[in-house]
Amino acid sequence: MSYKKRDLRKNSVQPLQDVLREIIGKQPSLSTGIYQSRIPGAWREVVGPSAARVTKNVWFRHGVVYVTLHSSIIRNELMMHRDTIIRNMNNKIGSTVVKELVLR
Repeated sequence: MSYKKRDLRKNSVQPLQDVLREIIGKQPSLSTGIYQSRIPGAWREVVGPSAARVTKNVWFRHGVVYVTLHSSIIRNELMMHRDTIIRNMNNKIGSTVVKELVLR
């Protein structure tokens, strides 16, 4: 077989989003890493600028988002809205990755 006969490229144009979905679909471990990287940004968007300002640290492990805050007043306020925050974060991330929220 000559080189010219072996055309391995696809002849159709595909959107980059479709190509990435195809790659991520083959390796689920990639998708979990992508979702985990979206968590800090989703936290800032969901809780707003005032709570994001007093947030010290946000990390994720085994379905639990851990958040360290400077203000005990805001922490208590966020604890009352925990279920709504989890739901909104999962909507922003695009998957139900967050199962629980721990505020410290």
